[in-house]
Amino acid sequence: MDPELRQGAVDSLPLGLALVPVGLAFGYLGHTVGLSWWLAGLMSAVVYAGPSQFIAAGLLGVNAAVATIVATTFVANLRYSLFAASLAPQMRDAPRRRLAALGHGIADGSYAVTIDHALTHPERPRKDRYLLGSFLVSFAFWVPGTVAGALMGEVVPDTLAYALGFATPAIFIAFLVPYVRGWVPAVVMLAAGLGTVAGNDLLPSGAGPLVAIIAASILGGALASRPTRP
Repeated sequence: MDPELRQGAVDSLPLGLALVPVGLAFGYLGHTVGLSWWLAGLMSAVVYAGPSQFIAAGLLGVNAAVATIVATTFVANLRYSLFAASLAPQMRDAPRRRLAALGHGIADGSYAVTIDHALTHPERPRKDRYLLGSFLVSFAFWVPGTVAGALMGEVVPDTLAYALGFATPAIFIAFLVPYVRGWVPAVVMLAAGLGTVAGNDLLPSGAGPLVAIIAASILGGALASRPTRP
């Protein structure tokens, strides 16, 4: 086995284990909104973007329009283009065809371990193989975890299912906390949350999160670009 691929896989084992409960939570959520176990698993394999999958499942639960679901998840996934742009200089020696395929494997966790490895070991070649190893391990835990969660939803008693309803907001909190560094991200997060709540009451079904994400992003850009006082 290629040493870089093996290193990426080994370094991502803790990440893969951490993805299991998240996959279980998404699979269970998918079951509650009517996704079969195989469809939930297929979504995890094809979309492979945890936060966007939770958003999509939530919008499915309120019968949002397909266009609204696509637009909302598209906006939420725009950050992956920034991830890819920051990795590009580290992978100049990789074949372009492989990079195009590896784009599917850029997720929050895999990006974090890969960029850390690339900056810590700039002398090592073929960072694309490291990313591939990270992706394969993450994928191997994420998709089966989703399927298990969806199957679990078919046998979990209603009383326990009610308690598990807190899993989705808890997962979102876990996704958000690492990005809240300073007052600007905190304001953006608060604005997005309040905007979503208000939008759900004032806008057509499912449109609230999309409008809130766009408005909060514009607010964040304006706040971040303000000149600092000398």
